[in-house]
Order: sequence, then structure tokens, then C-alpha cells
Amino acid sequence: MDETEVVIEKKVKLNSPILIEGLPGLGLVGKIAADHMIKELKAEKLATMYSPHFPPQVIIKDNGTVRMMQNEFYYWKGEKQDLLFIVGDHQGTVPISHFEITDKVLDTASLYGTKMIYTLGGFATGRLPRKPKVFGAVTDKSLRKALEKVGVSFEHTGGGIVGAAGLLLGMGKMRGMKGACLMGETHGQIIDARSAKAVLEVLQGLLGIKIDLSKLEQRAKETEKMIERARKAEQQQRQAVSALPADGPTYIR
Repeated sequence: MDETEVVIEKKVKLNSPILIEGLPGLGLVGKIAADHMIKELKAEKLATMYSPHFPPQVIIKDNGTVRMMQNEFYYWKGEKQDLLFIVGDHQGTVPISHFEITDKVLDTASLYGTKMIYTLGGFATGRLPRKPKVFGAVTDKSLRKALEKVGVSFEHTGGGIVGAAGLLLGMGKMRGMKGACLMGETHGQIIDARSAKAVLEVLQGLLGIKIDLSKLEQRAKETEKMIERARKAEQQQRQAVSALPADGPTYIR
């Protein structure tokens, strides 16, 4: 394999679908959100992307067989608006690979007449808030008002959007596509279902569709319980160490 390729597995006609990106990134916010959306909407598989820029490994499936590292396109036909998703295993290993992979995603979206893109990701703040904010960035100022109406904040000042979430907007704009990035507030080092839920709450409003988010809420609570248990264990360990006599042994039996 010399370059990134997309294998279209199903012939389907789509009506200018909105492209939604949810590849792995900070806190896996975008991936969790897009994967959940695909499952709840029962979106169908459209195509598979393979690339020499993915890590040199295979994925072992539950049944013991292996598959190549890959990204996948799914589609959903709505009453008023069709959706096209790009999700999967990886974004790329080196800077130039991000550009090639993004180009292939846009090529595929163009085949179906995509004119609008939403990229989903995390905005690292170093904390896990109970009610994460959703920050936004747009390719055109005309899009900002609609995002603010559903609670998206533009408080952040400057900075950049790394990887597919940013490049799809920039390179898509060069092709005449409009786009917006929805970034859920997240710690940055913890898998964050609550932030993904916040992003989907906003996206629902923008798309005018309803998705069951209860499973994300349950997943978020389980994560918070694990963090709390880890915090208590660390606190107990510190208390045990501090209780040792200053001139006593440096071990515990």
C-alpha cells in the first residue's frame, strides 16, 4: 500500500449530507460522541479507509481474528437532512499524513455533495466539570450566531485546532465547504463521556434531531466513580506514609 485509499462498499444516493468527524483526540470526546450517534441512529456502513500512515499493526477482534487499522464512513438518511460520518482508529502518524488523510476524507464527502462539516473534539482545561462547556470555531462568521443560540461558547482566545478536527475545516473551506468545530471542555488525559454528551446536546440542536444520551450519562458516572476510588486510595496511602514515625522503619509489614 503506497497511499491512503477509500474503498466504497455500498452504492447509495445522499442529499448533500453534512459531514460529521469523530476521530480519536483529546479525551476521546469526538470519537465517543460520533460513535454513539452512529449507534443510536443505526447509521449504515458506506466505506473503509486504509492508509500506510496508520500505525504498523493490526487490531485483534473479540473472536480472535485480526483486521487492519482503518477509518470508516457511515451514512444516515434523515427526513430533512442526510448525514455522513467519518470515524475510526487513527488520524495519522506524522504531520504530512494528516493532510493526505484529510484530503481523502474531503474527496469522499465531495462525491456525495457535502457542503457543511461539523468536527467534534475536546478542549483541554485540566479538569472534569459537572457541566462541561462546549467551545466553538467556525469557517465563516455567519455560522456563529446559530452555534451561540444552542449554547456554544466563543470565549477562548486564539490557539489552534490540531489534526482532523481543524484540517477538515481549513481544507474544506478551500473547497468551498462551510464548517464548525464543537469542542467539549475536558481534562485532556481522561476518557470523557460527559464532555461527549455535552457536545451531542449541542449538535442535536443544530441538526434538529433527537438522540438518546442516557448511556453516555451512565458511562460518565462510572468514570467519575473510578476517579473517586482512585483519589481515596491515594489519600489513604499518603495518610499511611505520614503516620510512620520519623525514625522508624521505612517499610510496612
